[in-house]
Amino acid sequence: MEIRLHHVNVTSDDMGELGKFYSDALGLSEIPSPPMIATSRSEDSGESGDEEWATRARFYDAGDKDELQLHATRRQAYLALTEGHTVNPLIGGHFAFRTDDIHAVMERLRQHNIPFDDWGIWSVKGWYQIFLTDPAGNMIEIHQVMETDEG
Repeated sequence: MEIRLHHVNVTSDDMGELGKFYSDALGLSEIPSPPMIATSRSEDSGESGDEEWATRARFYDAGDKDELQLHATRRQAYLALTEGHTVNPLIGGHFAFRTDDIHAVMERLRQHNIPFDDWGIWSVKGWYQIFLTDPAGNMIEIHQVMETDEG
């Protein structure tokens, strides 16, 4: 089981301001979004994931466009509630690790009595995601890119 830093997610209520800061002030290159999928709530409303996320997320090259990114997202205070989860990854941002074996990571966390919230494949097509906090309260995502959309 290997894990490595993949991205840092920052959140804001003002996506325009956030985008200008990372694009203009810092000069980070915006990269195409990964293939986004609809959330369960947007599926109910008939919106596609790409349309829903167009004003909610931007992605930047932070050293390696495939493996080291910055994700800038609109803050969504009630996301966990509307999606039926206990952990909200878009309230205050998070940093993310990519792994080659999400199930081994989950088992290791269980062995160490570390609670986590299993979101499965939710926001990015093929990314199986779990979220947890460290002892200082920092939000962490760990995900695996799956061969299929099954966890």
